[in-house]
Amino acid sequence: MVISAAGYPEAPRSGDPIRGVEGPGYYHAGTALDPEGTLVSQGGRVVCCSATAATLDGARAAAYELVGRVELMDSHYRTDIATKA
Repeated sequence: MVISAAGYPEAPRSGDPIRGVEGPGYYHAGTALDPEGTLVSQGGRVVCCSATAATLDGARAAAYELVGRVELMDSHYRTDIATKA
């Protein structure tokens, strides 16, 4: 599951603080550290969340749980990932 910055894809906003991206399953794409060391958005596709489980439904639920922990103002993500699999 990809979490995108506000304004993506036309004009993604950069510099918004990101919280909750801790532990396994998070992959940074459009992130950076600001001069104070705060994790901030730095592109359109900001963070990817990935999980595994015994079933596809379980993996999907676990990945969306990771998404739910991320705090990024006005971010968005798709809610239909893996529904047709």
